Amino acid sequence: MLELLQDLGAHCEWADAVFFHTWGKGPARDQEELRKRVQHILSVQQAFLAVLRGDIPSLPGDEPAPAYAELKDWAVCVHGELNAQVASLGEGDLVRQVQVPWIPDCTISVQDALMQSRLHSQHHRGQCMTRLREFGGEPKNVDWIIWVWKQKPGARWT
Repeated sequence: MLELLQDLGAHCEWADAVFFHTWGKGPARDQEELRKRVQHILSVQQAFLAVLRGDIPSLPGDEPAPAYAELKDWAVCVHGELNAQVASLGEGDLVRQVQVPWIPDCTISVQDALMQSRLHSQHHRGQCMTRLREFGGEPKNVDWIIWVWKQKPGARWT
């Protein structure tokens, strides 16, 4: 299961990098709705990282969404930290229970927390790709099967 979770993390980072590359060269780069949604994706990834580390997560309030460049830098950072956290785990660590403080009485395994963080990102990334098209951009297919077919490439952030 650990190998699958590592692959899910690598796919998530690759897909986010493709999204950022596509978003950055399109007409929606400064679109507030997209910046808010990406802020949400990254905030949840950061929150799950805090949960895994035993820290108290902080979620954003109603402040304005960061600019594209700041969001991209944040994405690079949070993916690096999440992937390092997963790399430090052994199979036995996956059953450890963690508390998800933003859902009352929600205690889940590390394995489920990692799965949720990746699937949550996938869900919202799909929404973002759809919005890119609506704003005149050209979204890319970042499905798991495309990543596997391309021989599981690493994320290209530049």
